[in-house]
Amino acid sequence: MTTTSSKPKKRAVPEKARAKRITRDGLLSGMLESEDGRSYLSMIRAAKKTSLDLMAAVTPPGSFLEILLKEVKNKTDLPPEIALGVFVSQLSSLLAQNGVTVAWYDDTSHPSHMDMWLLVLAPSGAGKTLLRKLVSKVLGFSVNELPEPGSGSAFLNALSEQGGISLWNRDEYGQLIKQIKDGGPLGPLRGYLLQAYDHETLEINTLKNGQTIIEHPVLSIFGSTVDTTFKSCVDAEMLSDGLLARHLFLIASRRAMKVSRYRLEQVIVRLSAHKATIALRANLSQETEYIIGPEASELYDELWKDLANSIGNSIDPAYFRRTTWAVSKYAVIYHLLIGKTGKIIDTDALRWAWRMIQLHIQYAREALVLCDPGFATRFDKIIGWIEEQAKTGEDIRSSTFTRALLRQFGRDLKNMHEARQMLDVVANNLKS
Repeated sequence: MTTTSSKPKKRAVPEKARAKRITRDGLLSGMLESEDGRSYLSMIRAAKKTSLDLMAAVTPPGSFLEILLKEVKNKTDLPPEIALGVFVSQLSSLLAQNGVTVAWYDDTSHPSHMDMWLLVLAPSGAGKTLLRKLVSKVLGFSVNELPEPGSGSAFLNALSEQGGISLWNRDEYGQLIKQIKDGGPLGPLRGYLLQAYDHETLEINTLKNGQTIIEHPVLSIFGSTVDTTFKSCVDAEMLSDGLLARHLFLIASRRAMKVSRYRLEQVIVRLSAHKATIALRANLSQETEYIIGPEASELYDELWKDLANSIGNSIDPAYFRRTTWAVSKYAVIYHLLIGKTGKIIDTDALRWAWRMIQLHIQYAREALVLCDPGFATRFDKIIGWIEEQAKTGEDIRSSTFTRALLRQFGRDLKNMHEARQMLDVVANNLKS
């Protein structure tokens, strides 16, 4: 017996709306690709020329993520970046727990698990726990969570008890990194975490618990730390150590307090009944082995080269490479978010995933600057000098002026690229 089904016709998108979306997407992509995209965006917003924000650049229209962020923005005064991080952490952890993998079409013998290490810098009281509960209730799933360990051995034992697959939600992550560096009971965690990141066998022998072996750990991390205390916990040496370079950074800004009560039960009801939520729930059990298709793979190679050429010299290569490696995992998430079916991931999902990578790189650069105690002083001094020269009629865009800037501040500027970044900031300010 053969049955046929007719797909509902797609509603035609008005030409004006389509053109508006193309313009919007192009602008948002450009901001993420630019060397100082967030500063550029801040200047536009300060001038009240647009209401766009970076979250829109990584949010597919009509998706569950879009309605989640809208609810958070409209019904709370919590940072939407926290909601984004919570959603990614919860969903990727569930997929990792369910054994989902992703591989490139020309390298299927080396699939990647869906574990991610996210590190959010946010104001205190930013609602991370509250939003985790909201997302898990709306999507109707829970993930294995690692209890807080007091030592390296406790960490391994807890991970072993959960079958080697777990999500570690850790507040005050900056303090943890500091404690690991200082040694003591948490000192061995550095080695264990580095091994877990690469899915290497973890092993320990103790008198109390005997031998503990975890042959293929799949550890997800959602770390958060107060943005104002991060630089007091983490210094430049820790940033170059390699452990932090394995994290994907998000930075949340404090929002003005405008909502007296969070009516979260109403939010949960609205989100749970939304068609985008229902569609995402149905998509979660589609496949366990995803493949980045040939067209998407080719697109990634092009995008990677373009970004490496434009900002590759302004960020530690360890951060750049490990952040871009996460694109395949994000491609799976967006494949599900935009309602794609099957195991082959196409260019649509890859483009959204790449925007998320661009956002993480922007945030990583901000975090690196935040931990450089001398940067703010250097920045103010150099910017002030450039502005004074511009007032006298100097062409600050000329190569001659760039060389003069390097002669004047040879000890403060690392290279020609950083000099041009300083000049771009002043030039953009003068324009606005």
